Parts: sequence; structure tokens; C-alpha cells
Amino acid sequence: MAENRDRNHVGPARAGIAAWPVFALLTLAHPALGQPAAVPSPAMNSIPHRADSELVRDLRHGGYVIFFRHGMTNWNERDGAEGDFSDRKLQRNLSEAGRREAKGIGEAVKALKIPIEKVLTSPMWRTRDTAQLAFGAYDTTGLLFWKGPTFREARMKMLGTPPAAGKDLVLVGHQDQFIPIVPGLRRDQLKEGDALVFQPLGGEKYRVVTQVTPADWARLAGLKPPDLGEPAPHEGSMPALPGASGSK
Repeated sequence: MAENRDRNHVGPARAGIAAWPVFALLTLAHPALGQPAAVPSPAMNSIPHRADSELVRDLRHGGYVIFFRHGMTNWNERDGAEGDFSDRKLQRNLSEAGRREAKGIGEAVKALKIPIEKVLTSPMWRTRDTAQLAFGAYDTTGLLFWKGPTFREARMKMLGTPPAAGKDLVLVGHQDQFIPIVPGLRRDQLKEGDALVFQPLGGEKYRVVTQVTPADWARLAGLKPPDLGEPAPHEGSMPALPGASGSK
């Protein structure tokens, strides 16, 4: 597995904004600025769940964007002030089960021979650790963290832009930033460690293909799912501290 090449980290306020050159200028804007982006019209009432050999075949051909919510976290920890990306002690981090979960996802994706163009992650440590444990090399981008119309529109463009021919793009981030732009996605429907597969259609258009759980990846690869131990407390049971980002 390649070493982490988090070469675009440029400081706590906008970590890794150069990781996505096409939208680099957007990250310089304040989250409150910009015009609202049009959210794709809902084509379904719920997210499909089709984790089968056909999905594997399609992903092997490339042309998809796979968004992973970060792995399981320690809900006894809280996020501190928004935008402080450097100190993991001020953030909610992966639990030991989450670290095993991320490694298991990476082993399954590798066994399935899914071609990855690049891995982009939010600058929060729980997303960076998930990316590193699962895929090794990654780049950080504030586009997967900051909220507001400008960044919402940029995320829609990320989902709508096809990756390099024969490759898939992997994003690792938070559910809060994707709920507004994924028709049918409800809060906590995408559990920690779950993924959504998107088919880019160009511009800001895309199709939600399916939701995939860590257990699905293991099953498809013929691997035993990692032992995650006791389930974590319900995600809604731990309120964020005042001034916290609220990015789950």
C-alpha cells in the first residue's frame, strides 16, 4: 500500500484546498458566499441497495465516483471549533472498530480489483485516517468539509465529473455535506463506513447507483468481515459542543 501523500495540506483554515485544481478557487471563498446550486430532482424515494456482481463489473470498468462516509468513531469525543484541522485531540476520531472497518474496506476493494484514480478526503482526521487505512495515498480538500452554496455546488460538480478513463474516483467525507445534494438520503441512513456509488452524467448531474456497506464489500470479495465488537452509541445521542462544525 502506498504511503500517505497528503502533500496539499496548507494550514488549518483551508487544509488541502489544492487537491482538486478545477475547483481550487472556490475554496478561497467564505462558505456563506456564492449562489445556491440547483439540487438534482429526486428520481426515487429512497437510496437503492444493489451490491452484486453487476456492480463489481461496472466499477471494474471505471467511470464512477464512490463516496465513503468515514469509519466508525468514538462518540465520547467531540469536535471543537470549526476549521481547526491540525489537532486530532480537538476532533472526534476513529474508534478501534472504525480502524479495523477501514482496513477491511481497503482489503475488499483491493481484492475486487476496482481501479482507483485518486482518493480525496475532508481535512478532518477521521476522514483522513479512513482514507489512509483503506487506500494508503490520499489528498485533502476543503470542498468535502465546508458548507454553504459555493461548496455545495462544487461537490455537485465533483459527483457529476467523470474520472479518468477506466478509473473510479474515491471521496471520503461526512454525511452532512451530502444529504442536501443526494435525493432520498436521510440523516444517518448512511452509517459510518457506508458508501454511495454515483454515476457522473456531466456538469452537476449524476445518478445515485447504490449504497454499499462494509459488510457488502467483504461479501463481494469473499472475505470475512472484520470483528467490530460492540455497536457504538447512537450517533444522535452525543450533542456537538458550542461552535463545533456539526460535520458527521
